[in-house]
Amino acid sequence: MAEPDFTSTVDIARQDGDRRTAEQWARAVWEDAPAPARAFLRVGWACLGLRVRSGPGRVFGWTVAESAPETVVLEAPSGLMAARNVVDVDGARVRWTTTVSYRRPAARLLWALATPFHQRFIPARLRQVAAPAGRGDRKHRAVTAFQRRLGNPLLSRLPTQTLLETTGRSSGLPRRTPIGGRRTGRQFWLVSEFGERSHYVRNIQADPRVRLRLHGVWHEGTAHLLPGDDARARLKTLPRLNSTAVQAFGTDLLTIRVDLG
Repeated sequence: MAEPDFTSTVDIARQDGDRRTAEQWARAVWEDAPAPARAFLRVGWACLGLRVRSGPGRVFGWTVAESAPETVVLEAPSGLMAARNVVDVDGARVRWTTTVSYRRPAARLLWALATPFHQRFIPARLRQVAAPAGRGDRKHRAVTAFQRRLGNPLLSRLPTQTLLETTGRSSGLPRRTPIGGRRTGRQFWLVSEFGERSHYVRNIQADPRVRLRLHGVWHEGTAHLLPGDDARARLKTLPRLNSTAVQAFGTDLLTIRVDLG
């Protein structure tokens, strides 16, 4: 068999007492990822020509070619490339190996575009799955890792994206966060999905002076945290798509009002 054109392996330690099989690890990495990450994966795989479908004998659409407690082999057919993910577990380690073999010239370019995301996503998710934490902590870490590594950098480049600029409480440098909400007169309302655990909320606690970019125009403002406000009721008055995401991922909802100068 010819050597694959691309190979990467991520190796991490298992926590004491972890008894999950290789297939359970694969499901946790992909199927338990935040919804935006799962959607991004499906779109990316479609762009690569990988045909993933739901059904028995599959892990997040990938066919289970081989499965044993210590090893699972996942494959997805494509006319452009042959892609395979192999997860191995032993008493102390978990290894995730991805191989790609190009079948068409375009596959090299397409996989080069996908590689940076792949090389960030798999290690980050393995660390999150391995970490012993409560459901809320795991959810918080998973969502914030996705936002920090991929979601926020991409959204910040969109000229129509609303941005909240705070001052870093330690660095003193401007920190910009893509947000969703609604302007009402000289006020802008939003809801933080993780409350005071969100970095931008902690920055506001240290310095409430902010800047807000609305429709490409920057406004000076002062942010107010409103823990007494009914955040779930507030979400019903804000744009539906963003509110749905906040409710789906959030664990400590917190209303924020920005008074525009």
